[in-house]
Amino acid sequence: MHIVHYFFIFILSIILYNPLLSGESNASQLNWIGHWKGADKRQQLIEEIKREYEFIYPDVKVNLRYNEDLDAPGATYKWKAANTIVRMIKTGNIDWDIIYLGVTVYHHVSELLGDPNWGEKHLVDFNTIPSFPATQKNFINTNPWYKQQTGGILVGPMIEGFILCLWYNPQVARKIGIKVKERNMTTEDFISYARATSEYNKKNKAAIPFVKLGIWNRMAYLFEYLFKSQFVDPKFAIEEKFDQRKLQPFLDTLRIFEQLAAYQPFFNRNWRKLSWNEWETDFLDDDGLFIVAGTFMYSHFRGKNPEKAQKLIPVEFPYVHRPNGLVGDYINTFAVMKRSPNRDRAVDMLMLWAEPKVAEEWVEYTMNPTGLKGNICDPVTASLDRADVYGSFLSDMTKKYGKMPMRYFRVPTYVFGIDCPVNKTEFHEKLACILEGKITAQEYYDELYRRFQKKRKKRHQTMIGKHPPHEE
Repeated sequence: MHIVHYFFIFILSIILYNPLLSGESNASQLNWIGHWKGADKRQQLIEEIKREYEFIYPDVKVNLRYNEDLDAPGATYKWKAANTIVRMIKTGNIDWDIIYLGVTVYHHVSELLGDPNWGEKHLVDFNTIPSFPATQKNFINTNPWYKQQTGGILVGPMIEGFILCLWYNPQVARKIGIKVKERNMTTEDFISYARATSEYNKKNKAAIPFVKLGIWNRMAYLFEYLFKSQFVDPKFAIEEKFDQRKLQPFLDTLRIFEQLAAYQPFFNRNWRKLSWNEWETDFLDDDGLFIVAGTFMYSHFRGKNPEKAQKLIPVEFPYVHRPNGLVGDYINTFAVMKRSPNRDRAVDMLMLWAEPKVAEEWVEYTMNPTGLKGNICDPVTASLDRADVYGSFLSDMTKKYGKMPMRYFRVPTYVFGIDCPVNKTEFHEKLACILEGKITAQEYYDELYRRFQKKRKKRHQTMIGKHPPHEE
């Protein structure tokens, strides 16, 4: 009996574990475009999720390739990712089941395809996954903003949150002879730091940039915060609808940039050719007082040089009248191609990312907020070490602004609405030109307002053409 029993088990095991006899295919391969290569514990989290997934699904091999290593055209990893997605859509060859897809990449693909709603056609809508909504914080599910950024659907878990801010180097500040306010910095304070830096440079025949800038020009972060800080109602300030009352504050914000331009060198001269890696290395090496960036730099600095990273401190942007809400966002990081040959397994991978433990690991590892629900009510404020300058910054910002909407618009649709007359690339470039003293605030304001009126008039004429007035 024992021999028969063991022989039966042996035969059954062959059937169950031999894919040819059981009717199952060979172990499948899940192709995943990753993110955060070299970004300290962000990359560690990627590798941890990969190992956990392969443990849970031993019949699936995960082929992970980071976005910057893609064999695709593009000067940055975001363009490489965008061109890879466009190629798959155009050819129908879905080589990657899980794609890297930040908001910027989504817009790049929209631009290349000429279709802002491409996500609905080609990506899995995670709202259709029954267990998904419960994994996201309530505002992600209820506020249409998060769906609007990716064609009207949620394309995956909102893993990454970030707060846009200034970072400064205390060693450089001491050298110049100033003490930077880490909280409640006014515009007057910020201008005084620019003045002191310029005077130090003249006196010592130095060229310390007040703001260290690279090809990733982010001056619109600062602009948006200054604009928003002129309003009592934060919701009115960020409403993407034209209102005459927003024009003067917009011009006033441009004039603040013009005031700052009086203190040169505001930027390093080579910024238009300075790569991300060079820019990051220079700032770690004390070349510059400030950078305009975000809390995501915590991981990037540590990935680059953990020892030098310890001296850099995140601080709030300066305000005009009152701090009035953060500039920042919650974004998805990965998405699943709708026609993925391993669609269900790819969805399983992103659902693994949506688990509560990942929310807590994300905050602990990166010092950034997340749109994921944790096991505790708020993993940001509950678990951070307030004695740590980075934990303290994130905790303070969350407590101070947690009830206000956090937005980053990239272009001033918060002033001009749907008739916004400028794209992201131009807006960043023109703000830099004002800070370099090449154009005045009034000149740029007049140019934008003329273009806005022209665009608005054209849209109204088009609408009238489609719906001509009824003749009696």
